[in-house]
Parts: sequence; structure tokens; C-alpha cells
Amino acid sequence: MKPLFNVIKDLGKEIEGDFITVEKKEEHIKFDTGLHTSIIKVEKEIIRHLNFKDNSLTNKIFENLDVRQGYILCDGGLLYDVCIAFFLTKHKPTPTFAKATVKGANQVQSITGFFLPIYDSKNLRYNIVSHLHIVFTNIGSGQTFSGHLVDAPAGKLKVKIVPISGKSLKRDVDPNTGLMYLRAHPVGDFSPKSGDTILFACGPKEIFPLKLIKHFNKFNVKRAKIIFAVGTLTSACILNSNNSIMIKPKEGLELARTQGEILLKEYFNEYKINVHLTDRCGIQHKGLLAYGRVKELVEGLLKVEV
Repeated sequence: MKPLFNVIKDLGKEIEGDFITVEKKEEHIKFDTGLHTSIIKVEKEIIRHLNFKDNSLTNKIFENLDVRQGYILCDGGLLYDVCIAFFLTKHKPTPTFAKATVKGANQVQSITGFFLPIYDSKNLRYNIVSHLHIVFTNIGSGQTFSGHLVDAPAGKLKVKIVPISGKSLKRDVDPNTGLMYLRAHPVGDFSPKSGDTILFACGPKEIFPLKLIKHFNKFNVKRAKIIFAVGTLTSACILNSNNSIMIKPKEGLELARTQGEILLKEYFNEYKINVHLTDRCGIQHKGLLAYGRVKELVEGLLKVEV
């Protein structure tokens, strides 16, 4: 099947990572890409009404915004000519994004993800950089699309911005690959209490959400509600209409709209997590996630009860 997402010659903003820091090495340097969890503090949400034309969505969101780090939620709106991307881990010479632009008017179902300051070594300054995933339906064709949100030149949205405080969000660079992993600093002790908001980041080959569940079992967590999770998977087992479907496309899956709840009990665990996945051909997969193997990363937020 013909790919929906294609690589263009000018990589530019498509590169995801800091490959300048990676040099040829004779052996692997130890770097923990596994599971990172941190208790963070969320501040009062900010509601922004965006109505723009001949501009940039990713610039418009942060225009005149006195917030450097946080997360974004949006459950509706209209965007035109949406540019989305699919992360190609093994694309040479470096991992990069393949892109697609969905022309015309598009009804937004969901936009979720983090934003934080990342240092620009060329211009010697910090830029606000977001990692957002989107699900939307093209009004003309009726077809649904999802993926990594790159940008849109026009639209009308109501966006919820929630600042994160208490710790600094950073993207630590894996010196072996140049890929950047979400971390909260300082790390501190992890002793969750009821009502805490937990940032999590699962690295390559981890099993989501099973690794999270195993981790929370150590801290007497009874319930965890997922606010959102975005990232990439190599494969996923979806429960749909009482059937178990294994999805394992050649180049993996983009994970978009993720909502649900995890119940941790004394002898067994239960969870119900709805996900929206897309492969490089643009085929959409929806349903309850039994488990998924992380491709490069899955990051998100949840609230816990102990």
C-alpha cells in the first residue's frame, strides 16, 4: 500500500533529536532510556481562543504566553491544511519525520502533548518546542487522520494550556542516538500520594502500560487515570468487539488520543485504555489497548489514588 507519509528532501525541522552531540563511538555509552516517572505540580489552566489565518498554529499557541513548560489539551475546533508526521526511527542518515498535508477544512477531535524550552545552540537561546499529537477528520472526504502535529496555517481552536511547576522539564539526549527523552529535574524521591499528577516517559522496547502498572504496584497505588499519552509503538494488541487484534506494521505506529483508567488490586490489575493509532499508510486503528511495545518513546500524564 502506498504510504500516506513521505520524506521530503529538506529535513529541516523534521529531525527529532540532537544529532550534533552524537559522534562515532566504538562502544555503547550507558544511558537510561527506560521508564521515567516524576511527581509534578500543575498550575491553573489557561484557556486560549485561537482564530488565525496565514499564520502558524504552533507559533500562535505560544504567542504572548508567559509560560515556558506545560501540557496542551484540545477536544474540538477547525484547522485547514493540517501537516502531520510519522516518525521513522531507522530512516538514514538520521531518524526523521515523514510528512503528509491534509488539504481543506479539518474537524479536530483531539490535540494533546507537552511543551518545554529547548536550547538552540545555533542562536544561543531557548525556544518553546512542543510534542503534540492530533486526531482529526477531513470534512471534504470524511476520512479520519492522526499523527504527530507539525503545523497548520489557519484555523479556529479553543485550547487548554496547563502550566507545570516545581520541576524543570527537559529532553535529555541519548549520546548513542541523539534522540531526546522527556525528564523532570530534579528527580527526587518518588512517593506518590492521592491526587498527585505523575509525568511518565517510557523508552524503547518497554511494554506500555504494563511497565507502568508493575512500577506503581511498588507504591500501593490503587487507581491511575490517564490524562493523555503520545508517542510511537512498534506493535500493539487491540481489544475490539471481544476480539484481540495484533497490529505490527513494518514501520510502527503513531499513538495519539489516549484516555483511560488503571485499577491496581491486591491479586490482579484491571485497566481500560482507549487509544487511536495510525501507521505510515494512514490506516487508523481504534480500540482498547491490551499492550503496546514502545518504538522510541511514549510520554504522558496521569493522576493517582493511593
